[in-house]
Amino acid sequence: MTKEDIREARAVLGKMWKPGGAPLTAQELVRALGLSEKHGTDHVYNMESGKSAVSGTIEMLLRIYMAGGVPPDDVVIFAPTEPRKKAR
Repeated sequence: MTKEDIREARAVLGKMWKPGGAPLTAQELVRALGLSEKHGTDHVYNMESGKSAVSGTIEMLLRIYMAGGVPPDDVVIFAPTEPRKKAR
């Protein structure tokens, strides 16, 4: 899997999973892949830039997800957002 494949996976999964179809953010992809919240986004950006190789486990998960698989129910990909407060 190449760096372009990672970017494509973010776009495809966003269309599949997000209302509106925007690409997954790096943080959302981190959660879907079960990577460390602390350093996961750096790893995603490094894979997208070609600085890090895509592991076999990540490649397999992305292929499963892109084929219609979904993360387990207890995996929260989209962090709940607080409603915006009205400006005064």
